[in-house]
Formats: sequence, structure tokens, C-alpha cells
Amino acid sequence: MCITILSMYFVLAFADVNIALKKPTKVSSTHDPRITEGKDYLCCNSTYAVDGDKTNLAYIQGDFFCTVAVRVANQQAWWAVDLQNVYKIDVIDIFGRTSNDLDQLANFDVEVIMPSCSCNRWTNLDEGDVIHCHYQATAHPRVTITCPPNTRGRFVRIKRRDTEYLTICEVEVYSDTLNSLNQSDSSRIVTAYACGYIGYRYEGPVIGTSVADSNVHCTLICFTETACAAAEYDKNTNVCTLKGECMIETQSFLFPDNNKDVFFI
Repeated sequence: MCITILSMYFVLAFADVNIALKKPTKVSSTHDPRITEGKDYLCCNSTYAVDGDKTNLAYIQGDFFCTVAVRVANQQAWWAVDLQNVYKIDVIDIFGRTSNDLDQLANFDVEVIMPSCSCNRWTNLDEGDVIHCHYQATAHPRVTITCPPNTRGRFVRIKRRDTEYLTICEVEVYSDTLNSLNQSDSSRIVTAYACGYIGYRYEGPVIGTSVADSNVHCTLICFTETACAAAEYDKNTNVCTLKGECMIETQSFLFPDNNKDVFFI
């Protein structure tokens, strides 16, 4: 049984902070200039779109610090970022080298995705709940997109509607403030989401173990560990086992076990 729980935990205030900066990214297929042009220069990696460097997005002695996804078997090209938690998304900024790079934004879909319960979330983007953030293309190298009210998700995906190349130089994602910040307090309470399987154990790489008061407490511990993908709580022993992402995408890593609960973050 898959359920969703809400937990409260403290983190540093993130108002006006780009929450996509240096987060994990993926692209449908990366352009390789060595194959298509017979040249060897820095180009096209998916991470360039969240490296935070907008000082010069154009060519620098052949280098091209932008993401470029190519056509593969007439499929739609896409790029996505994993924000590594669920946020209330307010604004998404997309940058190109020049206004010409974004002239075809009318052919893009900008999506905020709440993933389904899965041990490998990257491969199940299309199974999650998708909210489309609508916009109007502009004659500028930057497009600012305002998402609908109460848009929440973990992934942001930019996908072409046609089968042309996708070029993105930088993407910034800003989260609307969820709670007011007291001047006397340097922390903020935000909402954290976890997807749980009650009565199951999870076969994945163990990061560490500790004693927890409940499955919610165990899940909160998992949130504090960067490499933690799942919190497995033993209801008999109160042992909380933190585990990493499953490695084989096609294999199930969940098994019935009445003594345990698993929560994926």
C-alpha cells in the first residue's frame, strides 16, 4: 500500500534561493560534437544548465557551456532536474545564449512533476502527477515562467513538443515561501513529503542505522542524509535503516515484511 505522509523539519531559510542550483540532472540524449562535427570541445552536458554560471553562455574558444539534447528516432527531446525534495514551485527562469535560442519556446512544455511511489524515480517521471507551467515566449534570452498556485513537485522537466534539438543554457527554480520566518529564528519550517509502503522491506545499499521513535522519525533522519533514498523502520526493534537508491532499474526491490515500513523521499 502506497501512502503519502507530511512531516515537518527545520532547514536554513531558502527564500530567493535557486533550488535547482547544482542539483542532479538528466537529458534525453546528449549532443556529442566529436560524432556530429568531428570536433572535441566542452559542450552539451546536462549539468551545464544548473551550474549557476551565466557570465558568458556563448562559445568560448569552441566551448559551449549549455545543455543540448539531440533528436533520437524522432523522439521528443527533454531535460529535467531533480530538486531532491518536494517544493511549492513559484517561478522558473530559462536562459539561452541569445533571444534566438528561445525563439522556439512556443514548442516547449515546462512541467513540474510529483513522482509516483517508486524505488527509481528518474525512470518513472511519466507515471507521476504533472502540472504544466504556462508562459508566453519573449524576444529575450531569458524567459520567466510563473507556475499555477499551489504547484508542488520534485522534478522540473522541459520538453519539446516537436522532434528538434533542445538547447538550454541555464535553468533557475524558485520556491514560494511556505511559512513566515520569525526575525528571532534562523530556521524555517517547511513541508517534506515521503511516499511509504507499509508492511514492506527494501533491498538497497545500507548507509547507516540508528534507533528511531517511529517511522516518521526514521524518515526525518533520512531527510538529513544526502545519499539517503529510503528509510526502513523495524516496528519490533525500533531500528531505523537508511538506504540508498536501488541500482538496477528493472528489478523490484520491495518485499513483503509485516515487521517493517519503508518510506521513499
